[in-house]
Amino acid sequence: MRGRGNDDSTILVVEREPGLRCQISDYPPNDQEKARMAYIKHGAYHFKMDEYPPDESVTHPRKFQYHWFKSFPWLKYSPDKDAVYFFPCFLFCKKPLGKKGSDVFTVKGFKKWKRVNDGERCAFLTHMGKDSKSAHNYAAKCYDNLKNKPCHMEPLVVKQTDGDIKRNRLRLRVTVDSLRWLAFQACPFRGHDESLDSKNQGNFLEMVKLIASYDEEIGAVVLGNAPGNAKYTSPTIQKELLGIIASKVQSEIRKKIGDAKFCLLVDESRDESKREQMALVIRFVDKPGFTRERFLDIVHVADTSSATLKEEISSVLVQHQLDVNNIRGQGYDGGSNMRGEWNGLQAKFMEECPYAYYIHCFAHQLQIALVAASKEVADVHNFFDHLALVINMVVSPSKRHDELQANQVAEMEHLIELGELETGSGANQVGTLQRPCDTRWSSHYASVCSLVKLYKPTFLVLKSIATSKGSGTSPST
Repeated sequence: MRGRGNDDSTILVVEREPGLRCQISDYPPNDQEKARMAYIKHGAYHFKMDEYPPDESVTHPRKFQYHWFKSFPWLKYSPDKDAVYFFPCFLFCKKPLGKKGSDVFTVKGFKKWKRVNDGERCAFLTHMGKDSKSAHNYAAKCYDNLKNKPCHMEPLVVKQTDGDIKRNRLRLRVTVDSLRWLAFQACPFRGHDESLDSKNQGNFLEMVKLIASYDEEIGAVVLGNAPGNAKYTSPTIQKELLGIIASKVQSEIRKKIGDAKFCLLVDESRDESKREQMALVIRFVDKPGFTRERFLDIVHVADTSSATLKEEISSVLVQHQLDVNNIRGQGYDGGSNMRGEWNGLQAKFMEECPYAYYIHCFAHQLQIALVAASKEVADVHNFFDHLALVINMVVSPSKRHDELQANQVAEMEHLIELGELETGSGANQVGTLQRPCDTRWSSHYASVCSLVKLYKPTFLVLKSIATSKGSGTSPST
């Protein structure tokens, strides 16, 4: 918990109740060390009760035992939650990553008392781990180091000169401008090889170099001439700045929407990593009376069921303070999860807002029409039938798919030996054949391109099938 003094200096108030305190990661970065020192000064509070409450959620209720403090002095008991927390982990463990159980001893609290008196499988011992590099032991080491600092000296604040501030701002401005331009042009940032001796370090670093070549003042403060801890070029910095820019763009879009009625345009598809992504576009009429369509957000979804999509869309609308009752139209593809009259996405929104009329996406209708029309042209129909047959024959059986990838690796190694392929981090990735989708005409083009790219490895797999004894497949197939 934090407050402000009259001198505008930050005052840290230590919350003794472990179940009610905010996490260290919730403090501003400049206050986190102060917060740790404040908690260490007060120490691990061993709350003593005449009788601890039993856990009524299990068949055989058990209670917390005070003597556990002696064996595990880092424990902190929360009477409010009837749960325990590990003090060093609270102070030094990183923000939970969403993995199951990663926040039990720091955020949620542990209260499965039966698992404590379980010998070597004791939950406390399991959490601590035998490896000196475990998360708990790392936190305990950091705790000891900070606790044993001579005289508990406050971190020294090094005041920067006006010149340092000017150089830092110039360096940051170059980074921000480069990111904005690349993002606006939809260009990738990273390079396959970003090492110092690389001929091409990727669009972002090469753009910073280009800007520096036109201005000696900039060249004197960026890249190799920047301090090692303040280059502002790392992937983490890039993502953080992009997140800030994205938030500002979303805020500007929200400001222009105002209280206007709007339509939802939604589509979902898998990205290169096979994760389902849902794009959300808002269509509205601005104050001057012009119709606008603005891409508002893209969200990863666990699946494409109507219930999941409804939940994620509603979450985005709430985040941007957009009222569901202001929806006046829905535009999706014609999948059953979208257009279903009783349980589709459009029906779920109609239950909340009866004016949110659904319209089948015209672009999707055109895609379906093209696919249907292509089947009426014999040559085109036969070509894609043969393409689908080849892809299914090569990709469906896992053994043949493994053979396809092995052939790719062998071909890439051969081309690298001949000097026809460049090497580098992320280059020459092993791919696979892509199946065309019946409702996406554009996917047929991607399918053809994948076969052209993997022509030789695919040919070798088909040849192996034709010559294999006992495969049951004739050479003509």
